[in-house]
Amino acid sequence: MTIDTSFASSESAPQRAVIAQSWRRSALSGVQPDSPLPDLVDDASRSDVLLDAARPVLDDAAARLADTGTSLLLVDHECRMVSRICLGTTVDRALDKVGATPGVDLGEETVGTTALGTPAEIRRGLAVNGREHYLEQFKSLSCFGAPIIHPATRRLAGILCMTEIADRMNPLAVPLVTGIVGDIADRLLDRSRAQQRRVLDAFQRAAPRRDVAVAAISEDLQLTNSRAAELLSPTDIAALRAVAADPALRETTLQLVLASGVDVEVLATPVVGARGAALFGLRPNASTARPMVRTDLPSTRQATTAITGEPGTGRSTRARSMAGPDAMTVDVAELLITGDQPDIGALIGDSRRRSRALIVDGVDLLDDRSLTILAAACRTADKTAPLVLVAGPPDQARTTVAALTARCASRIDVPALRNRTSELADIVDEMLTVIAPGTALDARTAPGAHAVHSVSAPTLEALVCQEWPGNLVELSSVLRRAVRSCEARGARAIEPADLPADHRTTSRAAHLSGREQAERAAILEALDRHTGNKVHAARDLGISRTTLYARIRALGI
Repeated sequence: MTIDTSFASSESAPQRAVIAQSWRRSALSGVQPDSPLPDLVDDASRSDVLLDAARPVLDDAAARLADTGTSLLLVDHECRMVSRICLGTTVDRALDKVGATPGVDLGEETVGTTALGTPAEIRRGLAVNGREHYLEQFKSLSCFGAPIIHPATRRLAGILCMTEIADRMNPLAVPLVTGIVGDIADRLLDRSRAQQRRVLDAFQRAAPRRDVAVAAISEDLQLTNSRAAELLSPTDIAALRAVAADPALRETTLQLVLASGVDVEVLATPVVGARGAALFGLRPNASTARPMVRTDLPSTRQATTAITGEPGTGRSTRARSMAGPDAMTVDVAELLITGDQPDIGALIGDSRRRSRALIVDGVDLLDDRSLTILAAACRTADKTAPLVLVAGPPDQARTTVAALTARCASRIDVPALRNRTSELADIVDEMLTVIAPGTALDARTAPGAHAVHSVSAPTLEALVCQEWPGNLVELSSVLRRAVRSCEARGARAIEPADLPADHRTTSRAAHLSGREQAERAAILEALDRHTGNKVHAARDLGISRTTLYARIRALGI
């Protein structure tokens, strides 16, 4: 662990670069030096794992440090205080006075520079001495804090800080805090191993069944028998992990369509004693159709075909692929933008004289006269000059358009991307081979192939959880930005942080109610209007900054 223990001068402006950078971040977050501490956050249950692992270690440390006039503060990965142990009445009163009590948010964006919030930002140990604190009320305290990294997941589990009333932190705090942090990490690993054993036991009891595909999935473990290994793709694993992570999960039966197109019945059972872990039994449904919507191309050339779907789903590309390279295409929207009205009768006549397919893209934008001509053409069309009509979703079409597409000999309904999550891994793979040649999903990279980038499992899970109103066009834009971010970091793996901020949400937001989804959208819009400034966004929304921070966390923003 790299630790910064150098001390600043007595001048009011911070002299150390790490402190100066923290002050700048604090100011950009809207924190003022005289800001009060935020209200308590009543969500302690989410820190149970950390607190259970840390409690005996902190009790032992308190016995060794009794009457030293110091205090041990423990916060979780979101910088909410979960424990405070004071080893002297003076420091106890001082912390009470400034409001540093369990349940309060001590993140850098909330209270500025501290030895709790700042180590969470820089992921290393840091001493913050007296005047280096950003808030005036903390300047009588000096602290040393170090992050607790979970040994199994390598994720931030929390931060431990030793605090005393002094101008400068005693350098002996460094080995003391480092040792306590190491002991807590060891206990987290032991608990993780114990949970892994419970998951493994549950899997071993169920796996011998030959008629059922069995998978056991937790935050840091996934097990499959041979049948499940054949069925499940990385996208399927991400979807099942999202189910397992639901704290309200009870034994339930789900219907899923896997990335392969196989429709399966899934029995999901939480693993007792292992938080965020579940056992899944998967059985293919032979009686149900594989795809939920028809997406296959006709095996023979049809005289008339209607291709429907939302904008951005690839419906125009599908039409061009089906009609062939020699097809004539009329883009109704493009003509209307230039002020031209398409002459459908003339186009149909030209298509038939030249024996070439005609694609009419955007028939739902045509007037009733043009639609009547197209309806007549559908009755007399033949395979020498096929007619391919591209329109919006059938359930959104006006009566005349619905009647026209119903006349076509075949119809292809291109599903929205939000309904194709089981295929998302393959879609992302295809797009990345175009955006960044040589790219492949890590699970699909051929032996010996050189992949420029890979898409991590958390990134894929975040993509699966999006609504994708812009469909494939939106996904392509997001992936291009993610590739640029990844390349700027000099990395190969595309992580959630490489995605645009409003596309990083994982399963937590995917299970929000309708009201919560609307609230989340309003907050995102406010943050976007104010370029991420939470103070201005809170004022715009008519809520306090503390409430905004709490809702941001609760809604998975």
